Amino acid sequence: MKKLEMLGYFWIFISISSSIGLYKLEIRKRPIDKKYEYIKKHRIFGSLTKYLSIISIISLVVLNLKFLIDKDYKIIVNYGSIWLIFSLFTMITGFCQKRESIYFKRSLIAIFSVLFYIIVLAYAFRNVIF
Repeated sequence: MKKLEMLGYFWIFISISSSIGLYKLEIRKRPIDKKYEYIKKHRIFGSLTKYLSIISIISLVVLNLKFLIDKDYKIIVNYGSIWLIFSLFTMITGFCQKRESIYFKRSLIAIFSVLFYIIVLAYAFRNVIF
């Protein structure tokens, strides 16, 4: 197996596991625990994160199917980084807490760290994305 093909299958494994994580956190009906349900109720954007997670998982399935059917490695380079930035944006909407939430300060730290990661990622993939 070529190294590039191995890298493509590694991408599929990582992306499927991250989509399972998005499902477990945002879409499933049963609560994980009381603390996380409190966090979900006090979000600024309400259920926007849930809808962004659904869009992210659907786009990821399409991206993986395109790779598996066509064996087109360029599509992962072109759209994989964009999907990663979109999923990080989904995480940021999940971190945003209302001011009366007890997790407000913690969410600000998480938002700034994810934003910094997006900036570094966009700079690293600037030739691919822009």
